[in-house]
Amino acid sequence: MRLKVVKWFLSLSRITKRLIMLVFDAFLITTILWSSFSMRLGEWYWPHSELKFLIFFAPIVAIPIFIKFGLYRAVIRYIGSKAMLAIVQAITALVLVWLVIAITILPLYIGVVKLSFPRSIPIIFWMTLLLTVGGSRQGIRWLLSSRSTANNVMCPEKNILIYGAGKA
Repeated sequence: MRLKVVKWFLSLSRITKRLIMLVFDAFLITTILWSSFSMRLGEWYWPHSELKFLIFFAPIVAIPIFIKFGLYRAVIRYIGSKAMLAIVQAITALVLVWLVIAITILPLYIGVVKLSFPRSIPIIFWMTLLLTVGGSRQGIRWLLSSRSTANNVMCPEKNILIYGAGKA
């Protein structure tokens, strides 16, 4: 079953794979921000109208930031420490921009003097988003680069002997 899913995923075009990542990230950002409120408050949180706008506005802010940091350019199978650093930077930039919008711009737009939410929400949002976005990419990398992927089944490993290479 896993092999069929991997073969199907590898057969998709690059644009389709990026679109899947983009939609998945938008879903993750919305879910993680909503669950950050729930984790902080210790119960399932159903946002009121002002915060609902703020939660559903987060992916609109995040996607351009993620594109700017190259999160959709990297080939997941070969993602390395440089791409993981870009993920940390992009998520940090997202949380800071989201915080500025939540504190300064959004209250003026919706006609509220001050939009109040717990100060620990951005920290919880940053940590959980870092774990889920970075973890999902690492999980896909592991899935696609494991010994039982479709590439290894189609092209089995061959033993090769190199003779005469010197000290190199």
